[in-house]
Amino acid sequence: MINIKKALRFDTAFFTQLGKTVVKKHKSHIQKKKVDVHGKAFAPYTKAYERRKKSGNAVKSGQKQLSFSTTPDLTLTGDMFEKFRLVSANKDGFEYGITDPKQANKLIGNQTGFFGKNINKSKKRLVSTESQPLPKDLQEMVTKEMSKQIVRQISKEIRSKGMGVKVYEI
Repeated sequence: MINIKKALRFDTAFFTQLGKTVVKKHKSHIQKKKVDVHGKAFAPYTKAYERRKKSGNAVKSGQKQLSFSTTPDLTLTGDMFEKFRLVSANKDGFEYGITDPKQANKLIGNQTGFFGKNINKSKKRLVSTESQPLPKDLQEMVTKEMSKQIVRQISKEIRSKGMGVKVYEI
């Protein structure tokens, strides 16, 4: 008899690896696909900001401009996404985000549409929402990885009982 509780258990190592993968893919989703959590293009930059960014004059002195894209990708200097990382992982899951207060405020500004002294709710650039914390493709990837882990655990539990059967899919 197999121990189903043991077969359905996830460990910290699994969620640490999965969390690192999700962070990497979520960054890519934002910076390369240039779309929000719903798969829609981010709200456009203002014309003035777009001109400054394209010409390399959008950063304050002393900072290096990394992105010159006029299509919003939430990357100007790269500082915010450098701080976007796995925060913790345990047997119950993982958390990721930005713990640096300055960089977290930048992301909050994008989420709320508050830029500098102006608030423009139509300019929200949603990276994550409470109802949809991950883009659909990442949700599917997490589900698939968890499913594969369950298959591995069931197969391991079956072999440990001398049954010699391998599960390929559930």
